[in-house]
Amino acid sequence: MVVLHICPLSDDLCNGVHNAVPCHVKAQRAYADAALWNLGQPLVIDGLEQCFSADSFSALPAPYRQPDLVVFHEIYIPRYLALSKELRRRRIPYVIVPHGALKKGAQQKSRLKKAAANLLLFKRFCNGAAGIQCLTEIERQESVMGKNLFVAPNGVDMPAKTKTAFRTDETHFVYIGRILPFIKGLDLMIQAFALEKDFLRQHGCRLDIYGPTEDRGVSFIPEMQSYISQGGVEELVSLHPAVVREEKRRVLLDADVFIQTSRTEGMPMGILEALSYGLPCLVTEGTTFAQTIKGSGAGWNGGTSAKTIAEALCLAVNSRSRFGEMSANAVRMAEAYSWNSAAATAIGHYRECIKER
Repeated sequence: MVVLHICPLSDDLCNGVHNAVPCHVKAQRAYADAALWNLGQPLVIDGLEQCFSADSFSALPAPYRQPDLVVFHEIYIPRYLALSKELRRRRIPYVIVPHGALKKGAQQKSRLKKAAANLLLFKRFCNGAAGIQCLTEIERQESVMGKNLFVAPNGVDMPAKTKTAFRTDETHFVYIGRILPFIKGLDLMIQAFALEKDFLRQHGCRLDIYGPTEDRGVSFIPEMQSYISQGGVEELVSLHPAVVREEKRRVLLDADVFIQTSRTEGMPMGILEALSYGLPCLVTEGTTFAQTIKGSGAGWNGGTSAKTIAEALCLAVNSRSRFGEMSANAVRMAEAYSWNSAAATAIGHYRECIKER
C-alpha cells in the first residue's frame, strides 16, 4: 500500500503539527510505503529519505505520483482544494487529519470567517474524504464536519532519562510551546496564577513560559507582558525564548510540573513529551488530555476557566509528596502512545478507507 502524506511544513520546531507529521510518516513505513510531499519550504528530515518537494502529483517520483491513499494534514490550506479535486477525478481516496481544527472550540476562533470558508469551500473538501483521522476520542466527538471519523493518535519517543527527584519546598511549573494567548489559554494560565498569587508565592512557586517570540510573523509577547503586569505576578511568571532539542530536555528535567491550559487542541505533542520525561501535568479540558491524565494519576484536571486552573494549581502544590508516584504514572501513560502503536492503528484505518472506496 502506497500512502502519501501532504503538509506545508516549516522548520519551526515549536509547531507541534510540523513535528508530528514526519514522525507519522517514518513510523508508518514499517507497515506501508509511506512518503511525505512537503508543500512548504524544502527540508531535509533526518531518517526520512521519502520527503519530496514538487509542483504537482506528476512531478513526484514513482510510485508516489499514483498513491493508494493520500493523507492531508490540517484543514485550511487553500492548495488542498485543487489537489483534492484532482484526487476525486482520479478516484484516489484521501484522509484528512485536522489536528483539532474541526473541534467546536477551534471553530469559534475567527468564527464568521471559518463559517463562510466551510460553506463555500472546505465542507466539500471534508465530505469528499474517505475518512477524518481524529487524534483523540474527544476530538472525534466534537468535530463539526466530515464522515467516517476514526481515532488514530499521535505518538511519542521515550527518552533515555526521566525525572528522578522533585523539589520539596518549591514547585517550578513550566510551559513549552507556541505563544498563542487565546488558543493555548496562556491568558487563563496567568490569570490563575494571579488569583492565587499569595498562596503560590508563600509556597515558593514559579512559572516559566518558553516559546518563540513570533508566530507567523506576529508577536504576542507584548500581550503576554501585559497579562503578567495586570495580574501583578512579575515575581512568579517569566517569559523565555523557545527551547529545542538538548536545551528543551534540560528545561523539562529541571521542572516539577508541566502546565498547558489550551482552550482547544487536537492532541498536544508537548504534553506527551512532558509525560514521557515523567513530569506530572496540569492540563485543561481543551487539551483533550485532562480526564486521561487525572484518571491515570499522572496529574490534574484544570477544567476550563482561570478559577478551576487556580484550584488545580493549589491542589498540585499540596500534592508535592506524591510527585514521585505521579511521575511513574506519567511515564507509564506515555509508554502507551508509542509511534509504532500509533502507526499500526492508522494504517489499519487507512486500509479500511481504501476498501470502502
